[in-house]
Formats: sequence, C-alpha cells, structure tokens
Amino acid sequence: MSSSERSRAYKLVASFGIVSLLGDIVYEGSRGTIPTYMKHLGASAAVVGTVMGLGELMSYFSRLLGGFLADKTKSYWLLIFLGYGLIIAIPLISLSEILGPGWALAAALVILERLGKGLRTPSRDTIISFASKSIGSGKAFGLHELLDQVGATAGPLFFAGILALTSSYRQAFLYSIIPYALLMATLAYVRSTTALPVGVAERKESSGNGILNREAVAYIVAVFVNSMGLFPASLILYLASEALEFQALGAWLPPVLYAVIQLVDAIFALAFGLLYDRYKLWVLLFPFTLSTLIPLLALQRGIALVALSAVVFGLVLGSQESVYRAAVGDLTEPSVRATAYGLFSTAVGLGSLISGAIYGLMIDLGFPLWVSGVYVVATQAACTFLLLHVARRRRG
Repeated sequence: MSSSERSRAYKLVASFGIVSLLGDIVYEGSRGTIPTYMKHLGASAAVVGTVMGLGELMSYFSRLLGGFLADKTKSYWLLIFLGYGLIIAIPLISLSEILGPGWALAAALVILERLGKGLRTPSRDTIISFASKSIGSGKAFGLHELLDQVGATAGPLFFAGILALTSSYRQAFLYSIIPYALLMATLAYVRSTTALPVGVAERKESSGNGILNREAVAYIVAVFVNSMGLFPASLILYLASEALEFQALGAWLPPVLYAVIQLVDAIFALAFGLLYDRYKLWVLLFPFTLSTLIPLLALQRGIALVALSAVVFGLVLGSQESVYRAAVGDLTEPSVRATAYGLFSTAVGLGSLISGAIYGLMIDLGFPLWVSGVYVVATQAACTFLLLHVARRRRG
C-alpha cells in the first residue's frame, strides 16, 4: 500500500472518530441523566426500565434494517447523516416539561435517538472496514474506539457539570445542543472532504452470492453467547449504589465508576486492535476469559471488588468495540458486510438483554455466588469453543 493510501485511511478513521466523539458527548452523556430525569417527570422504576430496554432493542434491531439498506442501496452517507441527525432527540428532551405533562415525550425521544444509532452504525463500520485494509483492521477500529470513548468519558462529565452549575435537568439537555451542532457541522465537513474507500460503493455482487459464510455465522453466534454471559455495566453500577461503603461516599460515585469503564475502554481499545492485527481471532481468547471474572468480583459487593469489576468490564468493552468489530469485516464478503455488522450488533444487543435479565434475577432472588459462577463459565466456555473453531478454520 502507498503512503498516500495509508494517509487517506488514517484521515477517514480519525474523522469518523471525531464525529463519534461529539455524538457520544450528547447521547452517552445523557444516559446517566435520563433515568433520574424521567423519575423527576413522574415515571416509575418499571417505566424507566421498560423505556431504556425498548430503546436498546430499537437500537439493535434497527441495525438489521440499517445494514440491509446499506448493502442494497449503497447509500452510506444518507444513512449516516440520518442516524446522527436523530441525536437531536436528546436536546429536544428539554421540551418535556414544557410540552408535557409527564414523561411520554421524553420516552419517545429516547427511543427515537436509539433508532438513529441503529441506522448509522452498519454504514459507518462498513466504511471503516474498507478503509482499514491499508492500515490494519484492528488498528483502524481501535483508533476509532479510542476517540469514541473520549467522548463517552467527557459526555457524563459535561452533563454533570451543567447539573452542578444550574441544578436543572432541562438546562442540561438544552445545552447539549452545542455539541450536537458541532457534530453535524463536523460530519458535513467530513462528507465534503472525504472520499469513500475504493470498492465500498460498488454494486456488483461478490463470490459470496449475498450469503454469510459459515465462519462469519459461527463467529456472530460466539459473540452472542459471550454477551449472554457478560455481567452488564448497569448492574455493576446498581451494586455500587447499593453497597454501604459507596453510599457513605455519596451518590456521585456510580457515575464516576461509569466514567472509569469508558476510560479503560478508550485506553485499551487501540492496544487490543494492534494485537488483533498480529494475532487475529486468537486475541479474543483474552476478553472471553476476562468475562468470567466480572460477576465473581461484582457480586461479592465489597467496594474494592466492585470497582475492580468495573475496570475488568472496561477491558472487555475495549476489545468488544474494536477487535470484535474488526473481525466482522475480515470474515465477511463486501456485498453483505453492512448486513453482517447489523447482525453482529443485534447479537450483542440480544445477548446483553438476556444477560441483564438473568443476572438481575440472580441478584433479586439472592442466588448464591456459585450459581452465577456456573452460568458465566458455561457461557464463556461455549463461546470460546466456537471461537477456536473459527480461528482454526481461518488458519487452515
């Protein structure tokens, strides 16, 4: 590859990373505030949980639609602009108290924003996967995730700062229009100055005949099973807020733990990406193994162990958002790549939903620690078996 091709690839990946950074300031920043704001608007815990769950389901299922449309129409930029444009729903949440009554408008806007996430993600990841051929897919997705997580770390701090200064939820959502405007202006600039990688918009069918190969299907199933056993960040924060030691320190600590997760993700995403370019799928043995530790640490509920579980979760998330995504591009034909990214994201989302429900029941019903241990070891052993199968076939 020529130096000019590598330079264009780095520019494209960095540009999308900055766009994602600004987007994360808005929507990741709001995620720690939306539940308490909806409670302020009169929503019950069941309503909040249902709305957030529906939002995530919308995000992941709409990625199937976004991937399908991208592969069929090759309208990548249109889907990307539409998806990022719908982040306007977050600043509009500030109108809930004016146009109310109640929480219904806020709930609808939360779900609308998640629809945008689903529509844009397959197109964005497909473009990055094509650009990565000249610099390494692990490095490309690792760099993108590094920039993305800078925004995910800064976003909650942005909202926390406005809340501290104004003591107003409405003002916090209203001021998020500033990073949103920067996001859309940056995206427009990227569109006007960046050419799509060679081959990404071609309509011809590849040798795959529009069907995912067996290795790609097995890999997506492995990721699904891994996600089913991965103890979720929301329950780490739940246990943190419940622990007496954390309660003594104050309500600010769970959001700080969430920021720690994002920071660890940002730091290690690029490192995992570089390792992936050298060792390929074998690198995933590390996060799959680490996933077994998280519930065993968090469910002991001590301050040090809950904090350590957050750090370990950040490590797994860093690989999930870089290496996991890079592997999808390497395992799939160009003609179905966006669809594959949609299926991959849906698998992660469904697995996470199942994980949250199962571990949540274990906490509510007071199951002994060994039960969660058996569950997490069984799921991670199964996904590791599938991963080894795919890795050996690719090597062969």
